[in-house]
Amino acid sequence: MFAHGLLRPVLVVLIAASAVSGQTAKQPKVQPGPSEPDLLVILDRLYGLRMFDDLLNPVTTTPEATAGLFHKAGPGQVTLTPILALGLVVPIHGGYYLAAEEGRADKELWSYAYKTTGREIEEGKHSLPPLRQDSTTRFDPGEVAFGLWIGNDQFHDRVFTEPARVARSNPRLAKQPYKAMVYPVRDTKTGKAIPNSYLICWEYSTNDDFQDVVCRVENVVLVKK
Repeated sequence: MFAHGLLRPVLVVLIAASAVSGQTAKQPKVQPGPSEPDLLVILDRLYGLRMFDDLLNPVTTTPEATAGLFHKAGPGQVTLTPILALGLVVPIHGGYYLAAEEGRADKELWSYAYKTTGREIEEGKHSLPPLRQDSTTRFDPGEVAFGLWIGNDQFHDRVFTEPARVARSNPRLAKQPYKAMVYPVRDTKTGKAIPNSYLICWEYSTNDDFQDVVCRVENVVLVKK
């Protein structure tokens, strides 16, 4: 919960009612942290999104059967940019992997050690996490399917946009492999989706608040299973 009044009781009731309406029976519940910004409110206030109605990769059968890969949408590079950092204040790493090359070294793009505050979000003045000097947000995966990943220096493992890969390769989270919620990016003035642009809300722990890291990925298309 925000410390400065952003979660007023009426707002919580209204948003929660609309969010729950779109939740599938198999969808993992999102559990807000005790003293952290709530994903439900972050999505509504900053991005004009509903937590479940706008979710593009809902769990309808099993996490492992849920979409989690992308294709490049057009010419040029893909960008993966961290825009909110609400998890641990340790080095956080982000990158991508080619679906056909599982088991080989994944490609790291960037790293940071930073935490966005609730006050910054409430006041609309949050800055992008400052990236390590040798970081980049751009890459070219070619024409093949690829996924994205996040890791950190406390757990020393990774979570992936592809739940099946989390189940295969992360023993700590194998029984809880759904770790990335994918949303369209909307123009906040018109409400229209911006083509080939997505928000990814990450969870790398077990409490499922899904706001440890929020990224924007562009020039991609989500592969629906």
